Amino acid sequence: MTEQTNAVRRRQFLRAGTAVTGATALGGCVGGGGSGGETLTLGTLDVFPMMQHFVIQRQGWYDELDADIKVETFGGGPPLVQAYQSGSLDLAYVGISPGLVGIANGVDSKVVAANVLEPNVMVAGERFRGYWNEHGSDAFRVFREEVGRKPSFATLPAGSTPDVFLRFWLEEALGLSTDVVSINGQSPSALQSTLLTGKVDGGSVIEPIATKLARDDGGVEPFRYAAPIMPGQPGAVLQPSQALIDDQPALVRSLVETHVRATEFVRENRDEAAKMASEVIGTEILPVETARTAIRSPASTFVSDPREIVDKSLVYNDFHQQLGNVDTDLTESDVFDHSFHDEVTSSGG
Repeated sequence: MTEQTNAVRRRQFLRAGTAVTGATALGGCVGGGGSGGETLTLGTLDVFPMMQHFVIQRQGWYDELDADIKVETFGGGPPLVQAYQSGSLDLAYVGISPGLVGIANGVDSKVVAANVLEPNVMVAGERFRGYWNEHGSDAFRVFREEVGRKPSFATLPAGSTPDVFLRFWLEEALGLSTDVVSINGQSPSALQSTLLTGKVDGGSVIEPIATKLARDDGGVEPFRYAAPIMPGQPGAVLQPSQALIDDQPALVRSLVETHVRATEFVRENRDEAAKMASEVIGTEILPVETARTAIRSPASTFVSDPREIVDKSLVYNDFHQQLGNVDTDLTESDVFDHSFHDEVTSSGG
């Protein structure tokens, strides 16, 4: 079966289910293979889909690895991938959407573990929710006719997982053009403020933003979760550089083992994991009680097995091609290395 045929079949599956150029050698911070003790730079974001990272950091489990992990936090997935592309990162906890764009554009890396399923939430103020409840997908047209402008939706920066999910929802699930809305890409902190102050009509967000908005008196609430729009929607992933995988496979195995350990901790100790997320993000930004509510959201299904997100991740790649973000038709082997998770969990064939 050709790659082109694979892409076509994935696009058919997508619609039925929903009714930097050049190769960049990464691992610039990695020392000699297997030497241990060097400093590795981990890029990440302070957002809920990185829950395993929060647990690992607060539990001190990075200190158990045969390397010093330096954490660099970014305001969004696309700038993180740009840093990865420059060679300044060795591994990342990153949203699958920008992670795929990075791989398609030459970031030599692999997804070795998944973080979360179906993390996206569509939220809106009372006015747009009223149009949606009455008109469904026609809400965008009727809103523009009666209000005199397009609805405005805020989300994370262009190319982020919530941004692409918003476009996917409009184009694939609803059969509309993205031109029916004005899309405003923003940082996580700005996104919440924009929605709370009513500067936009709705948005595509992740936890804990959805929970924080619903707890506020501003009237912005969830009205669509990811599961009915794209069942099994992939979220964030653990994505080390190929150089790290090639030079230090034992270390990558330890990273995946620690990730699996963190996932199990989250499942068994949700309140404590939420507290850890609050502590890393900042209790003034994310109060503990808000985190504890968010971790029980339908958008907080934490997983480890990368096989659970393969099909929909490749659908994301197809959608990126349709948007013109990439021109590479990625295959499973281009994106994923299952060997580490299989070895850690003894699930390999």
